[in-house]
Amino acid sequence: MITKKYQLCAVDAGARFLYGGIEWVKLTTARGDGGTLAIAANSVFNRAFDDDNCNDWRASSLRRELNGPFLDALVAEGADRDAFMEFESDLTADDGMTDYGTATDRVALLTCDLYRRFRRLIPLVDEWCWTLTPFSCLPEYRNYARLVASSGTLLDSSAYDGYYGVRPLCNFKSGILVSVIDEEATAEEARQDTIGEAADAILQTLDEFDPEIRGDAMAAALARMFAEVIDAQKSRTDETGAAEG
Repeated sequence: MITKKYQLCAVDAGARFLYGGIEWVKLTTARGDGGTLAIAANSVFNRAFDDDNCNDWRASSLRRELNGPFLDALVAEGADRDAFMEFESDLTADDGMTDYGTATDRVALLTCDLYRRFRRLIPLVDEWCWTLTPFSCLPEYRNYARLVASSGTLLDSSAYDGYYGVRPLCNFKSGILVSVIDEEATAEEARQDTIGEAADAILQTLDEFDPEIRGDAMAAALARMFAEVIDAQKSRTDETGAAEG
């Protein structure tokens, strides 16, 4: 995989980039330096929203992990800790209750409202992933948090369920350097790899034969290939002539 370095502010919304060992999708364009929102392109791991089965993000065990060990791991992979700007998340519940207020983090999750806003830019993944929006703040529903299903629909589940995916959301400084995959170079790199594999396969096949006939076999194969090319060119010429006639 071949990458090029760009400032994040120069990357298009919806484009993917690498930072801290994670592939991200840019959601917003830079505004001064209010930061640039980006979400992980894939789930980074599977966890419970909260080990104590509470849907209040402020007390969530997942929140502590993302802003602690997970952020530390990104820094260990070369990310600048200061590149992760603090940002506020609205914890309004799905039923409109505002009891939980807001939370400020360096690493968080999408709210359902942000998911709706940026859905066209967010690639779906093959698993259900948490949002930080609670189903309700009512005591009888405090165990349920909202999720994005693999189909893209919004559902809810018990906060202690540990088999759902986590796609971190960050607000990066817009001037940081990130790595963007060079699609053209990567395609050519893949082509050269395929050519190399084909060459290896041909040589391995030749190794199965007596050394005395390998040269003759190669010459015969090349002659046959050349003849097939000539026949193909002649066929195209004949078809063109017939069409013009």
